[in-house]
Amino acid sequence: MKSYFNLLLIGATAMFAACNNEDAPEAKGGEGNEIAFLCSYAPESRATDTAFEGNDRIGVYIVADGKTLQTGGNELNNEQFSYNGTAWTPARKAYWNEGVHNVYAYYPYVAKVNDTEDFTFDLQTDQSTHAGYTASDFLWASKTGVTASASPVSLQFAHRMSKAIIKLEKGEDYEGELPADCEVYIHSTVATASVNLENGGVSKDIYAGTSTIRAFKKSNTEYEAIVVPQNIESRRPLVEVVTQGVSYLMEGRLSFKQGYSHTLIVTIGKSPNQTKIEIGGSIGGWN
Repeated sequence: MKSYFNLLLIGATAMFAACNNEDAPEAKGGEGNEIAFLCSYAPESRATDTAFEGNDRIGVYIVADGKTLQTGGNELNNEQFSYNGTAWTPARKAYWNEGVHNVYAYYPYVAKVNDTEDFTFDLQTDQSTHAGYTASDFLWASKTGVTASASPVSLQFAHRMSKAIIKLEKGEDYEGELPADCEVYIHSTVATASVNLENGGVSKDIYAGTSTIRAFKKSNTEYEAIVVPQNIESRRPLVEVVTQGVSYLMEGRLSFKQGYSHTLIVTIGKSPNQTKIEIGGSIGGWN
């Protein structure tokens, strides 16, 4: 059974135009309902495959319906909410204005957003650690046509990056078990993304160079890495497995799709020349 988690968010009002609200005073909202959100996600919607964790932070924008999300001047501008393991704590209270509103939220929180249409988000190139892996999992949620209510507004977060699942298998000539010291790398991908915070669209930064991402180890035979959505159109080094001083380097072509997981099966042979890579299925929602 999937578990869903609730979080209470109380935001800020239209009087704040700055995108960095950390030092602003409590928002005064008159006789309205406090802004509150009920955000839910299935456990698999997180890089940890569990849930939000203590000290996680998200950013929230609220825009009057009919207006475009801007860097500043919205009804709520990149307001930070912190999770303490039980509840989400806003920087200040706020109240709904009259009329209809659109809500946009994202994780992980970034203090200064200089462009909501072309927001630069950098993946961690070392995702072998828990912190590096989860910090690369960009989540986004939105809700349109919202009116003031005493009830919380529901938000559903979803992945906006792509995930590579690398499974290691033994070739027919490989003797014994696969070593436990394997390190897996994803090569030839751009690790900088351009994000549209209004529609959740993500693409690679066309001005950024390619990087190497070290994958997260889930078991001795399965590794994962979060990748910016992009096409690897020409055959080039894509996956490398390093173990016991030997490097197994494989070329490949692949289209990393937004919100999809892609399985790459690497068969380890007796020598690096006998190693091969097979591009498996792609699954939406990372599941």
